[in-house]
This record gives sequence, structure tokens and C-alpha cells, in this order.
Amino acid sequence: MKLSHLSSFAVTALVSAALSAQCQVDPNVGTNLALGDDALSAVQPLGFTFPFAGTNYDSVYVSSNGFLYLFDTAGAIAPPTASHFGATVNTLLTSPNAMVCGLWQDLDPSAGGTVNFNALTGKALITWMGVAEYANQGSANTFQIVLNNNGSIDMIFDANCANLTHTAITGWSPSAGATDPGASDLSNLPINSSSATVYEVFSATTFDLLSGTQIIPVGTSAWVVVPAQGCARSATVGRGCPKPCTFFEEFPASMIDLSNTSILFTAVGNGAYSVTNCGNCFDTNFAGALTLTDDSLAVGQNLGFTFPWCGGSTTSIDVCSNGFVWLVSGSTNSTDWSPTAAEFVADPARIAANWMDLNPVLGGTVYFDALPNKALITWNNVATYLVPGSANTFQLQLFPNGNMILAYGTVLNNRNGFSEAIVGLTQGAVANPGAIDLSASIPFTTGSSAPATLDAQSGSYPVIGTTFVMEAGAVRATTVGGNLIIGASNPSLDLGLIGLTGCTLLASLDVTLPVATTSPVTSINLPIPNAANLIGRTLSTQVALLDPTVGFAIPVYLTNGLAVTMGR
Repeated sequence: MKLSHLSSFAVTALVSAALSAQCQVDPNVGTNLALGDDALSAVQPLGFTFPFAGTNYDSVYVSSNGFLYLFDTAGAIAPPTASHFGATVNTLLTSPNAMVCGLWQDLDPSAGGTVNFNALTGKALITWMGVAEYANQGSANTFQIVLNNNGSIDMIFDANCANLTHTAITGWSPSAGATDPGASDLSNLPINSSSATVYEVFSATTFDLLSGTQIIPVGTSAWVVVPAQGCARSATVGRGCPKPCTFFEEFPASMIDLSNTSILFTAVGNGAYSVTNCGNCFDTNFAGALTLTDDSLAVGQNLGFTFPWCGGSTTSIDVCSNGFVWLVSGSTNSTDWSPTAAEFVADPARIAANWMDLNPVLGGTVYFDALPNKALITWNNVATYLVPGSANTFQLQLFPNGNMILAYGTVLNNRNGFSEAIVGLTQGAVANPGAIDLSASIPFTTGSSAPATLDAQSGSYPVIGTTFVMEAGAVRATTVGGNLIIGASNPSLDLGLIGLTGCTLLASLDVTLPVATTSPVTSINLPIPNAANLIGRTLSTQVALLDPTVGFAIPVYLTNGLAVTMGR
């Protein structure tokens, strides 16, 4: 029967007849497969026959990179061998072995986390528990694929799942030359698919799937995809304030207006900077040539002092030929030559003096000099990639008191066929505050070290009859108290009108509860009554924090919002 011929009643019956999907990751994860970076497990027997797209399978191979292969030990198709760190639709469609992808991207269990397998009665759990994304220290992705013996699949994603700098794919396919049906939006459920292949592609920082998705087969070549009913979940909304210290300007192709200018960033406390023009502040006392080539990194350049910045402090940096420095040496080995705003805010902390595609092999030199009172990082007459004879001269100066200078000679943005250069500072892993026009904005003041945050405590869900634990983060040390705001709606009201610049009210003021604050993290308990009529109800929550030193007209700052959906 074609899916299009199914009545809504029949689809409902199919959904009701399927196993109830899990709402959260089942902690009974079983055996650690001890997978490293770009690794594939040995064959894992399911203990039952799993029907998928007209073929029966009895086992799986598990990749550290967030997907599994279905396998039939008695079949004619050879065992898979590729762990595929790069997620592509072509690979999904052409793989000799059928694939089921939870969060397929470049993951690295050797940098954190485990990949696990457990064969239970009637189902098998394949779990990536806190697995780091490659070259993104501190990231942790927890998600689970459940193969049920009736052919349905559950996918469960914890709130920590993200694709910070890679392309990711969630989906499934019989592969082996499958026809491409085009991408689906797996966050917009239900989906009635008449194709055996279903997938969604996520560019960097765009993963948006919630926990508890159930995939139900309809015959041999179609699926109904629905959210698990009644799941308790929470999702962050907007961002907190004060605004982050992250700032940047994006320059379109052949347009950059910083030549022969200098900008002084004066640290003014609490991680903020006062930004002013600096006249001619380019320092010509550079001599320490680095042997950088195209897309290369000089690791572990010691400053000779501790440089405090809005996200912490550092004594050693990594210098990239492509016009930027990583503020914490070893935080990543990326030498990315193609600047994007999404990567800039999501990657580790860096200063982009003039992030673009540069190549010292074609001309020019990059220097690092640790002087008695400052450190100089200088790109002197460095050529643009594929543009011999071009010359870009610019400099970053770092001072022990946290001040810094960006100084420019002649700078170009003339990489053929590419349309962007980025200048700015990011504290790393923050929401995009939006680009600014540096030259037009001076003088201005950047924000503090980090906006306040609100999220569920790891492993806590708003389940009826339990206490849901939230955590407010980046709570300032000078905070003296706060209130949890609980509302029936999100008014998304700009509070700049009352002097709270950069703050947004994200929960209607229906109920407020006092919060005893601790810095930097405050735990907040929210009891959920054991009432069935609350299942599926969503509340908007936010925390308002009182700090006499915050610098606003009203001494209050706020977290982001947290949408809390109560369930089982």
C-alpha cells in the first residue's frame, strides 16, 4: 500500500501499535566499544532479526562518528570498513551497507566520551555518551539509536548535542545506490515519507532536533516519523545579558576599510573593553619570523606574561597564517582559511586581526615577538592566496593589563571567488551577537565576559511528580540575589527601553520565585506536580539577577529563556 493511500486513521493506528519511544537516553548503555577517533567497531549481534526497507539484518557495525551500518552475517554484502568522518548525502546513498545516522559528523571519543552497545530483549541500544566533536575541546554529544525488533527506530538526543564546526546528517537509508528524495526537516514532525531514505543535513551550529523521535516503518519503503508523545524536555530561547564581549565585522569581497588605521581596546573591568582610535600605533619592532606556510599554525608562542581577556587568561597563543590567533594554545588545530560568522562565534576563543585566505609562500612573513611590555603578532606584506604580488600588513598587540591594539598598514580582501574577511574577538562558543561596523561604531564599549545562561542541569527533565533542576550560569560574583520568572508565554520584549541594554524579557511575569544565588553557577529547583493534565504543557522561564555593579540603569541582568515542556 502506498503511504499516500493511508488514511489519517490508519497512520494513527500504526503509530499507536508501535513501541512507545523513549523520551530520554536510556542509561543502560551496556558495553563500551572502546572506539577511538575515526574508528569502526567489530560486528555487534542484535540478538533478533531487524527488518529494514525489505531486508532483514541480524547485527550492526558502529562508527565513532555517530552512525551505524546494518549488517546480515549470512548475506552476500561484505562487512563495512569505513568510519566516514565526513558526513555527505552521497555517502549515505551509495554506501554498500545500509546506514542509520544519529548525529553523523566528525566525532572523536579519544578526546572525550564513549561509544556503547547493549543488546536487550527485543531492542538494541547504540549510545554515543558525551563524545567530543573533533578539534572542539570541551564539547560533548550524547545521543542514542534504539533498534526495535518490530522495525521501528527511536532516536534520542540529549540537550548537549551540537555540530559546532562540521556538517552533520541525521537520517537513514538502505543505501546501495538509493534514490535521493531530497532533505526533510526532522524538527517539523510528523513526516509521512514515501521514500526508504530520509535525512536532514545540518551546517555548522544548526543542529535543532529534540529528544524523543520515533521512526515507524510503513511496508518496506516508507516511514512515519513522529515525536515521542508526552516527553519531558526543555529548550533554550534567546540569549542572556549583559551582551557578550564577542564582536566582529564581516567585510564583503574587495571591501575593507581598515587600511592605515589603528584601534585601541582598553580593558575596563568585568571583561569589557572601551574601544577608541589609536592614531598610528603600528609597532615596527618586529623581528621574530615564524616559518608559516599556507594554512599553517605556529603553536605555543609564549607571551612572557599572563594576558587577561574577557573569557579568562592565557600565557601562550597559537598563530595562524590566515590572519588570526587562538587565544589558548592547543584549544584547536584548525587553520581554517574560509571565514564565516557562524564558525567565528562557535569556535574556541580567538582574535581575528584580519581573518582571510593568506599564503606566506607567495610573499611576506608572519612574526611573533615577546617584548618586555607587550607581545607583537605581525603579518608583514603577506600575500592573498592565489593572488601573487598582493600584500597585506597588519598587527595584533597584546599587553599584560589586558589591553590590545589592532594596527593596519595596507590590507586587502581580494581572494578571488570568496566574499568575506572577518575582524574581531570572540570568547568562543557563544550565540552570534551580530556583526558591527567597527570604523563607524568607534568609540564604543564591548560587553562583559559572558552573558548569563539558563539550562537544565545535566540529566534533569521536567517530569511530572519530580523536581526539575535548572542551572543559571555565568552568574557574576557581585550578584546579591535573583528571581525565577515563570510565565505562560514568551513576550520577547526588548528591555533597552528601560535601560537594560541588550536584555530581552523571555518569560511573561505571571509568577516570580526568589533565588539564592551563588557564583558562577546557581542551581534552581522547580517542583513539578504529579498531574497528568500538565503533560505537554510548556512554560517560559528566565532568571533575573540583581547586581549593583552591573552598570545598567536598573541593577539587574537576565539569563536566556528556557522553554520547559512538562511530561513523563
